[in-house]
Amino acid sequence: MVSALFSEAIFKPQVAVNRTIAGACKLGHARQMHQNRAAEASKHNAEISPILASLQEIHAKYQQDFSGKVATYIPELAKADTSLFGIALVTADGQVYQTGDANHWFTIQSISKPFVYGVALEDQGLDYVLSKVGVEPTGEAFNSIVFDERRNRPFNPMVNAGAIATTALIKGTGHDQRLARLLGKFSDLAGRPLSIDHAVYTSERTTGHRNRAIAYLELNFGMIDEPVNEHLDLYFEQCSILVSARDLAVMAATLANNGVNPLTGKRALDEPYVKNVLSVMYSCGMYDYAGEWSYRIGLPAKSGVGGGIIAVLPGQFGIGTFSAPLDEQGNSWRGIRACEDLSKRFKLHMFKSRLATGVVVRRSYRNTTVRSKRRRGAAAETILGEKGSSVCVYELQGSLFFSTMEQVLRQVTNDMDSFTYLILDFKRVLQLDECARALLAQTNEMLNRCGKTLLSAHLAEDRADSCEPGGQSGFFADIDSALEWCEDQLLQQEHPELLRERRKVPFAAMDILAGFDHRETALIESIAEEMRYSPGATIVREGDRADSLYLLAAGRVSICLRINDGARRQRLSTLSPGLAFGDVALLDGGTRSADVIADEPTRCYVLPFAKLQTLAVSHPEVFSRLIGNIGRELSARLRRADAEIRSLAD
Repeated sequence: MVSALFSEAIFKPQVAVNRTIAGACKLGHARQMHQNRAAEASKHNAEISPILASLQEIHAKYQQDFSGKVATYIPELAKADTSLFGIALVTADGQVYQTGDANHWFTIQSISKPFVYGVALEDQGLDYVLSKVGVEPTGEAFNSIVFDERRNRPFNPMVNAGAIATTALIKGTGHDQRLARLLGKFSDLAGRPLSIDHAVYTSERTTGHRNRAIAYLELNFGMIDEPVNEHLDLYFEQCSILVSARDLAVMAATLANNGVNPLTGKRALDEPYVKNVLSVMYSCGMYDYAGEWSYRIGLPAKSGVGGGIIAVLPGQFGIGTFSAPLDEQGNSWRGIRACEDLSKRFKLHMFKSRLATGVVVRRSYRNTTVRSKRRRGAAAETILGEKGSSVCVYELQGSLFFSTMEQVLRQVTNDMDSFTYLILDFKRVLQLDECARALLAQTNEMLNRCGKTLLSAHLAEDRADSCEPGGQSGFFADIDSALEWCEDQLLQQEHPELLRERRKVPFAAMDILAGFDHRETALIESIAEEMRYSPGATIVREGDRADSLYLLAAGRVSICLRINDGARRQRLSTLSPGLAFGDVALLDGGTRSADVIADEPTRCYVLPFAKLQTLAVSHPEVFSRLIGNIGRELSARLRRADAEIRSLAD
């Protein structure tokens, strides 16, 4: 009779199981090809992703550590390959990082428990589930036969007694419908169709005497109702679902994302119950290691005797690991150490957690649209127009910690092939934590290895000290000085002669005289006076009557506004040799609108307006062309300003 019942009970799920296994076999070849491509991509991405590089370093650290023993109480689990080891991390918005054997399939085992608990909460409601299963840690092994006798219920849903009671709460008409509901939920959580390992299921069912004893004790005390064998079958089946470390990371990220799968965008678990699942994972998920796990690593987590571990940082990401050898508490030896290293490296404790809200890269732009305040000659402008796209700026905002820095690093990785210089503007950053500083330092090293240069603007010294990049990188007081430095580098590479500003530019080479022949140039030069100015000298003063046009022959000058009643000056632009200033006043005859200060020993060709007016009478065509050149220069400046405003507009 018992044999007949056993055969009938095992036959029903076998059909569904065989279908899913057949489907998995059909996908096997395609999945292997995908894994090969993923491995090649991972090797390349590690060179440009500090987060992936960190996962790979941790993987390499423990790859040859064969401590621990595989589970043997389920015969099929004893066959596990102890050399396999995978780590995956998936962010709450769906970015996947993985290394090692992260795509290897194994059975989920007890990691199924928090997710089945979530389904039970959806089916029965919080109060009813609490009346059947508690949420108190036991300090006992996962398969202990202990109950909360005062409340007549298992202590929590993370130990076998509680998990069996939780599975008994799953709704459905008959075994097949209930199994389909669980598989559908787990597939939604993982973002792909999941199936059951029939060999492991059979092995668990055949040897699961202790779990069978627990179930009948619960039936005896009224903790669960009939049909007990159906509940047990569902429990053995849920533990036998095939997953990978990547799947676990996606499932954990779904919890981190309030129940919405970040890869598919589909809701997999009702939002009100996500916090309940995470709470019981935090207090009970690691069995009698739960207290030390919470103290050392500080993330809601769950382990399984199949070698898997999941961990969740709410609002930020999920972690999945796989390595079959277990420690004395029944947790994956390598998985525990990998999670501990990740927590230490990235400062991931839940009580230091912050929600990754909003957009951290406020905007990005290139040097082709936004230039420094340094105005340069036509030859230099041509070069910068061609090469300026290799200078990229990210304006950052908000608080920088692991998840927000991950967003920045993801964009760096995506844009990396298109820039040579990357400037991070920290002006709107409110906080930069220890993890963000460490990631900045790693990013700098990564970029240097790839021949790129990382620059920082508006980064306070107290922040810069602990993440000071080496090599070619540096820190600048503001974005303008960082842009100017990059422009100098581009000009140095293409035409270093243009940076030798102490040289004297011939009168005929002035930009404003473009298109004039030798006779016309000589005519204008005949009315010019050459003047010298010492560093700091005020060449033009705001409010004075405008009486001359200046052509900068050598040195450098800055155009500044006096602010705070003249207490300080605000630089508007800095001019290089070959450019003119004071030209607007020639058109409107007004007073000077700003100061012009000599930054270094400077020479100018000065054209008095009175003599230019005489030239307008004697050679009107020459004067008209001069005015035309001035108009074109002003028009070019306005177009440049329009482009910058559009680029910087909110």
